[in-house]
Amino acid sequence: MTEDFSAKGAATRSLDRIDAALLDALRTNGRLRLEDLARRVELAPSSVHERLRRLERTGVIRRWTIAVAPEALGLGVLAFVDVRASHPCSQLAEPVGRIGEVEEFHALAGQCSFRLKLRARSTDHLLEIIERLKQIPGVEATEATIVLKTYLEEGPRIVP
Repeated sequence: MTEDFSAKGAATRSLDRIDAALLDALRTNGRLRLEDLARRVELAPSSVHERLRRLERTGVIRRWTIAVAPEALGLGVLAFVDVRASHPCSQLAEPVGRIGEVEEFHALAGQCSFRLKLRARSTDHLLEIIERLKQIPGVEATEATIVLKTYLEEGPRIVP
């Protein structure tokens, strides 16, 4: 929850054709071997390895991870919760981050202070999570939206 997403250089660094091809291949299948990636971009595996390390160092690749199906964990309810707060988001990030069901925390411009993406077992469980949120000093009001169906859920795409 406290990860800094303003990685140095990531926003201003331009990707060349090979970097874009590597990232696209890994977004599709993160388990590709260096040899397979090298074959796709016609470079030596050692060159691909160095490029991937550079993309990590510069913050283009934030982390290596897997995507777990929330339903497999019994978390079938996806909700977005808008929160109006009297304290700055920076002060609320840590206590909100201790709520394990929260997947994302976004500061907003507008009437709401921040928006949370969270997963719950049921609507009763969602209500319990919202009640926990309301116990955090500085949280003034919440408004939950339950997702009925997700049609697209991906990370950023490389657009030429």
